[in-house]
Amino acid sequence: MFKHIFVPYDGSNYSKHAFQVALEIATKFGSKITLVTCLFRPPEDESFYISEHIKNMDSLKNNAIIDLARLQEIAKVNKISADVHVMSCNSAVEALTTFANSNKVDLIVMGTRGNTGFKPLLLGSVSIGVSQHATCPILLVK
Repeated sequence: MFKHIFVPYDGSNYSKHAFQVALEIATKFGSKITLVTCLFRPPEDESFYISEHIKNMDSLKNNAIIDLARLQEIAKVNKISADVHVMSCNSAVEALTTFANSNKVDLIVMGTRGNTGFKPLLLGSVSIGVSQHATCPILLVK
């Protein structure tokens, strides 16, 4: 039923809980998990911020890679295949729904809101936006 589970991950407690729920579902159904962290990229017309933002982006990307690798290892220990991706985007809703819709995702498991973690990655409105635009079922986790 749920062969491919997609978990948008921003390091918040909500997304950590969503990963745990996805892991339980994947164990039950023999699913694979894909974890994606979406890093905000400022519009090019805000170029005076770009230089400082690029330095910060490198740090955020490194932190995201480390965190996702840790989750990938947890999945592996539980005999679950997990792919991880870090992408930069202008709109988390657009990037996440495009990814889900083009990668044959059967279920999206995500936190009801994002906070702290790798801010400003997933905002409270992202889960609402994804739920309105994705073509597969979505499980929102508190």
